[in-house]
Amino acid sequence: MTIPTLDAPEAVRLASTLIEITHSVTHGAETIDIFSDLAERCVELLPVSGAGILRDAMGTLQVIGASSASAHLLDLFQVQNHEGPCLECSTTGQAVTDEELSAQGPWPEFAQLARAQNFTAVYALPLRSRNLTVGALNLFAETTLTQGQLTIAQALADSATLSLLQVDPEVDLQIVIRRIHVAVESKNTVEQAQGMIAQRFSIDIEQAFIRLRDVSRQTQMTLVQVATAVVQRDATSPVSRLL
Repeated sequence: MTIPTLDAPEAVRLASTLIEITHSVTHGAETIDIFSDLAERCVELLPVSGAGILRDAMGTLQVIGASSASAHLLDLFQVQNHEGPCLECSTTGQAVTDEELSAQGPWPEFAQLARAQNFTAVYALPLRSRNLTVGALNLFAETTLTQGQLTIAQALADSATLSLLQVDPEVDLQIVIRRIHVAVESKNTVEQAQGMIAQRFSIDIEQAFIRLRDVSRQTQMTLVQVATAVVQRDATSPVSRLL
């Protein structure tokens, strides 16, 4: 593995991010929160928009976290159309790179959509531990990434994967599978809450997610707890005073 050379501020930001991810994992943060943070951290540390995708027990994929609406759209396209680098990465457990996004490439419709969102390169990195791959982290970029930047991204992906694989995956695979299903259900709750907030305040989905995230931080509740309070219209929750 190529070890990237970082200047002091970059090294501090990366180290802080890895510490925060590890802290979240060891303190029982929910999977949806960890993967949402992963997408945002990739954007902060690298010139990309990022998204995490998990594979469930039957080999299908679900979008778990995205840094932007365009990233979510591209990941959702891959899931619904069975076309794109993330599917190959999730299947093989190997990183997949497309720096051309050509109509003559392996994923012509995906490439066309990615270019329409102003991206010129896509990278899919595995979320894996040992021989188990639970999904992939997609990176959407407007410029090609260096090997050092990809190494940083893989380090972030590996750290976040610990949220699912705190057990030995070869022994406790069923526990991992259950966590994936819980993560998918949590994502559905968050998306429902986003829609309700967007409609209530006449804002777009991205702005609605930002509101959810801000309330989560203010109340020290998890993102899923905040979303659940919104969906259930819980008047006794502190969320009701902030939204």
